[in-house]
Amino acid sequence: MSERKPVVVPEPAKLEFRGRWLSFDGFSNLDPFIAEEFGIPKGGWEIRKVEREGTGLDVKEGYVEVWGDPRIYTATLLQLVLQGGRCAIPDVRVEEKLRFEFRGFHLDVARGGVASVEELKKLLRWLFLLKYNFLAIYVEDLFPWDRYPDIGAKRGRYTNEEWREVVEYGKRLGIEVFPSLELAGHMENILALPKYRKYSEWHRPEEGCLDVSDPEARKFAEELLEEAIAKTDSKYIHIGGDETWAMGRGKSLDRTLKFEGARLYADHHSRLIKMVRGRGKVPMIWGDMIAGMYLRETERELWKPILENPVWKEAVIANWDYSPGTVEYFREKIRLFKERGYEQVVCPGLWNWNKYYPDFDAALANLRNFLQAAREEGVKGFMVTAWGDDGEECLYSFLYPLILAAMEYAEGSGSWEEKWLALSGEPREVLEVRKAFGKGEVANFIKRVLFSPTEDV
Repeated sequence: MSERKPVVVPEPAKLEFRGRWLSFDGFSNLDPFIAEEFGIPKGGWEIRKVEREGTGLDVKEGYVEVWGDPRIYTATLLQLVLQGGRCAIPDVRVEEKLRFEFRGFHLDVARGGVASVEELKKLLRWLFLLKYNFLAIYVEDLFPWDRYPDIGAKRGRYTNEEWREVVEYGKRLGIEVFPSLELAGHMENILALPKYRKYSEWHRPEEGCLDVSDPEARKFAEELLEEAIAKTDSKYIHIGGDETWAMGRGKSLDRTLKFEGARLYADHHSRLIKMVRGRGKVPMIWGDMIAGMYLRETERELWKPILENPVWKEAVIANWDYSPGTVEYFREKIRLFKERGYEQVVCPGLWNWNKYYPDFDAALANLRNFLQAAREEGVKGFMVTAWGDDGEECLYSFLYPLILAAMEYAEGSGSWEEKWLALSGEPREVLEVRKAFGKGEVANFIKRVLFSPTEDV
């Protein structure tokens, strides 16, 4: 073991390994909650806080000096102890300086794979170890609304007790947990219920778009948001706003015989943003409709005016794009909002949707280039997304290497494979299998082959 150099995620500003591993029997004064959750024994080693600039730690004989942000140095300390099998610790000095204020992960639990409380706790431990500080849970109809107990019923919606347990667990780890809502589009699981069908913009509620020209429908969305705000401790709450392509094209068009989708979108979200701000929180909103993303040229012209609406200065734009584009491509996407003074977090994706296994090739290219552009453009932060379109068949555990890679690309050197092996304890052969399944030509066809074995793919 003495020859093996320890690793830290993300790559720190300084890592000085003195060439030896020291015998370790546990800490005498590690936070009992952290010790229990990460299986760190009680022992004779001491953690000593010292006054120094920045954040870091220095391992000595029988004690560790720590300074700066306790969330960061504690995570690093755990990484080192875990690499030593909880019985050895490297003689090392580590100095850290993270670039991004907001380091988030966004998990979709609404498409069939409702994560249990224990699964979310497991995820939160992994996020803490890797130094994430936010978890957004995409709920659609699964939030525990007291006013609307029928929404999400028999679909696995969380109880108040379950939601509170996850929020409190995250809080004890220094991770803010907040809901990612849908209050305009992607409301199909709500609008498909007979009681709420009348609020649908489109004749098919499965389209999922709310008729925001209807005052009663707007009030409904505001009531959903109001209760979610009341149950959110985090500074942030995500109000959705993505892929509302049907807005202005259904009942609202019937009322005026004039397309007003862009105005309706801006007015509706202005009200929601004002609600969130009025309660002392910061709203987050997806950026695709504001940017005119994925719209045909004629549609883009109709939606173009909302890009200049000053209301977006009151929100944080979640600037998502999952393509394996170039760094320059992502710089331009970032500058679209940056040049207008809009605060944003970049949102790459893990390419786990509509698959049994994530497409590592596409995900890693997207993470690498989008996060590099974000660093160079001085963006506030990032929020890595994992979606569950079409059944959420991809197991959450398959995402863990990519969650590590994302942090390493964002804050470190990008060399993630050795660090995954060191922290997971996984044999290299298993990682090679992961990478083989994660090749685009494999990951994108496993599901199709299993469901349609005779199909020509």
